[in-house]
This record gives sequence, structure tokens and C-alpha cells, in this order.
Amino acid sequence: MAKAQQDARERARARRLAVDAERIARDQKVEDAAADYFAGADRIAELSAEIAQTEARMGQAIDRLIELGETQARVAALLEIPAPEVKRLKSKPAPTQRPAAETEPTGPDTDQPE
Repeated sequence: MAKAQQDARERARARRLAVDAERIARDQKVEDAAADYFAGADRIAELSAEIAQTEARMGQAIDRLIELGETQARVAALLEIPAPEVKRLKSKPAPTQRPAAETEPTGPDTDQPE
């Protein structure tokens, strides 16, 4: 009977280890997928900031053209862009960096590691 109990324990341990290995592999895949998402989101944030800065410079150029006496319609024709785009870019303020506190995730899952 002791041999049967020992065999049962060994089988149980082997199964637990197999299940744990499957869970660990799955957890790694979940972490990898989440990391890919966050890398993409970070890249989008970088590109968005770069686009905003570039659009601010474009707006400043449009402002200079208007200061030189060009009408919005003429600026649109000169730059080969629609008139609504001239209005959108005109006097576009330069973007500012958000404080780090606004960019950090918040919530119950981010307070303490388990």
C-alpha cells in the first residue's frame, strides 16, 4: 500500500509540474503580447509628438506667409493643400510634454506587484 501511495504522489507531482510548465509558457506568451502592444503604443506616442511638432512648424510657415500678405486661399494654392488644412495648421501651438504622472498607468493592477 505504501508503494501505491508513493506512486500516486509521484504521478501527482509529475502532473503538477507539467501543468505548471504549461501555465508558465502561457504566462510568457501573455507577457510577450502585452509587451508588443506597449512597444507599439509607445511608438505611436513618439510619432504623434513628432507629427505635432512638425505641424506646429508648418503652421508657423503658414503664419509667415499670411504676415507677408498672402490670403488663406493663395496660401492653399501655393502649398497645394485644401483651404481647411490651412485653417487647421494656421497658428497651431507647439505641443508641450505631458508630465510623467499623466503618462504612467494607474489602477489596482499597477499599485504593487503580487
